[in-house]
Amino acid sequence: MKKLFTVLFTIFIFISAAQAARSINMTGRFVPPDGKTLLFAGQNNADFDEFVAVNKKVPAGFMTYVALSDLKGLDEINNVGTGDMFADELVKKYPGAAVQIGLYLVGSLKNIVNGTLDGNIKEFAKWIKKTKSPVFLRIGYEFDNPENGYEPEIYKKAFIYIIEKMDSLKVENVAYVWHSYAASNPKGLDVWYPGDEYVDWCAISYFAGNDWLPMLKFSQKHSKPLMIAESAPMTWFGLTEAKKPYWYKVLFKFIEERNIKAFSYINCDWNAQGMFAHYNWGNSKISVTAEIEKIWIENIASNRFVWLDDLYKTIQKPLNEK
Repeated sequence: MKKLFTVLFTIFIFISAAQAARSINMTGRFVPPDGKTLLFAGQNNADFDEFVAVNKKVPAGFMTYVALSDLKGLDEINNVGTGDMFADELVKKYPGAAVQIGLYLVGSLKNIVNGTLDGNIKEFAKWIKKTKSPVFLRIGYEFDNPENGYEPEIYKKAFIYIIEKMDSLKVENVAYVWHSYAASNPKGLDVWYPGDEYVDWCAISYFAGNDWLPMLKFSQKHSKPLMIAESAPMTWFGLTEAKKPYWYKVLFKFIEERNIKAFSYINCDWNAQGMFAHYNWGNSKISVTAEIEKIWIENIASNRFVWLDDLYKTIQKPLNEK
């Protein structure tokens, strides 16, 4: 009986210590100071390379997507009609660049919380640690988008489960991002929230017709940095090609006035990608017209935006680098 008590007490101390470590060390990771915004681009390899070529410098990081159910796109090419996504290739091509990953969980929530996908979480954890770069992980991105079909309670359980598994595997170079699609949501945001101790960043999508105010207020209330996790001037909700220059001007003003700490831009031709062609969202490449490229270059030249060459002067290095 005494031996059993000792074992249980040891387990209790270990769990309490792990929870304390998460509360102290894991929230607010890789946050730049006020007046600075980490710049990301994507969302496939070719579009990121083109973004670098047009800007003539490498942004703080690149963005990509991975489904936890199969992990394709990490150490092999994955193309589901959105262009080639191959994170390993970009990690090696742009050493030190941060990685912003949208973790797709549609159809996987039950398998996460019942342990079926533990092996995949372990492999994913190994990959994240191997990058030795800051990784921003959007767990179940756009959690409140009806198309994803996430129910709040099991979504929160899956979010927490993944993080606690990552903690147990001592993954230290990752920040966890809670990403709303920023549109009408009758349930509100609170019902989806995993808790302050599990969320490092709040995030929104910034396209056309979004409602950003609820998440802006939520992030301020919970003292969380705010990220624009996905953005592009897609031609819908009244945004026409003629109005795109104005869209960019409003975007940059929004980043400045709202103290956005990270900005992720999707530099792609939607109509050329099989998954999106039927939506007729247009071309969001910053080089699409001379006028848009000029607006982009003039605004992105601000000292606010953090590129790779200044990344580690702006945020702390990943803990696994010590």
